[in-house]
Amino acid sequence: MTTKQDGAANVQPYKEPSGLEQFQQRLADYGVTKGVVYALLGVFLVWTLFPIYWLVTATLKTRQTLLSFPPQWIPLDAQFGNFAQLFAQRPDFVTFLINSTVVTIVTTVIATTIGAMAAYAFVTFDYPYNLDFHLPFYILSTRFMPPIVTIIPLFVIFRGIGLVNTLPGLILVYTMFNIPFAVWMMKGFFEEVPDSLIESAMIDGHTHMGAFFKIVVPLVKPGLIASAIFTTIITWNELLFAVILALNSNAMTVPVGLASFVTKFSVQWINMSVAATIALVPVLLFAFIARQQLVRGFSMGAVGK
Repeated sequence: MTTKQDGAANVQPYKEPSGLEQFQQRLADYGVTKGVVYALLGVFLVWTLFPIYWLVTATLKTRQTLLSFPPQWIPLDAQFGNFAQLFAQRPDFVTFLINSTVVTIVTTVIATTIGAMAAYAFVTFDYPYNLDFHLPFYILSTRFMPPIVTIIPLFVIFRGIGLVNTLPGLILVYTMFNIPFAVWMMKGFFEEVPDSLIESAMIDGHTHMGAFFKIVVPLVKPGLIASAIFTTIITWNELLFAVILALNSNAMTVPVGLASFVTKFSVQWINMSVAATIALVPVLLFAFIARQQLVRGFSMGAVGK
C-alpha cells in the first residue's frame, strides 16, 4: 500500500523546459517535424564536409582529371602513386612536417602550462583594485590587434638576437600569442573548482603549488585538453609569422610548405592536395583521440558549484 508520504515523495517538481526543448516545441507547433530538421542538418553537413571530400579525392586523380569539366566526383582510376610523387619531387616536405610537429608540441605544452598556472592564480588569489578581473582582460586584449601589426617589430627584434630562421623563434612567437587565449579559456574551468577543495588541501599541509598539481589539475583535466586542442590547431595552421620569420626550409612549417606549391608560373594542384591531406591527419587524429575529454571540457560550467 502506498502511503500519503510515499505519494508526495513521488511527485516531481515542475521543471522549466530548456531552450532547445522550447525551440523543438515551437517547430512542432509550426508543423516542422524531426525529419525535416534532420534533413536540413544533413544538407548542412554535406555542405560543410564537401571541401574535405574534394580535397581527399583530388589526391587520387591526375591533373587532367582534376581540372576536367564536368568534374569527376568519384575517382575511377585511383592514382595512389601521387603520395610517393610528392616526397620524390619535394623531399623537403618531410622537414616541414617535422618542424610543424616540434613547434606545435612545444608551444602547446608551454602555453597550456603557463595559461593554467596564471588562470589558477587569478581565480585563487585576491588582487587589489579588482585586478583579478581586469588583468585577464588586459592579457586577452593583446589578441585584439591584428597580428600583422606586430610582425615588423618582431622581425627586427628577432633578427637582432638571432632568432630568425629558427624553431625557437617560432615557438617563442606562438607561445606569446597563445598564452592570452589559454589564460582566458582556462580561467572559466578553474572557476568551477570549489574553493573548499583548495582550502582543505592547504589545511592538510599542501602549498599552493601542491594543491595546484595534486588537487586542481586532475579536476580540470578536460579543460586542459580542450585548451590544448585549440592551441594545437591554432599553432599548426598559423601562416603569417612562419612566412616572415622562416626564410628557408630549415625552419619552414607545413602552411608555408603548402603555399610554396603556388608559383608564379604554375600551381602544383596534385602535390598541394596530397600535402594538404597529410597536414589534416595529425590534428584530426589528436582531436579524435581526445574527443571524450574535449566534450567533457565543453560541458564544464554547465552545472554551478
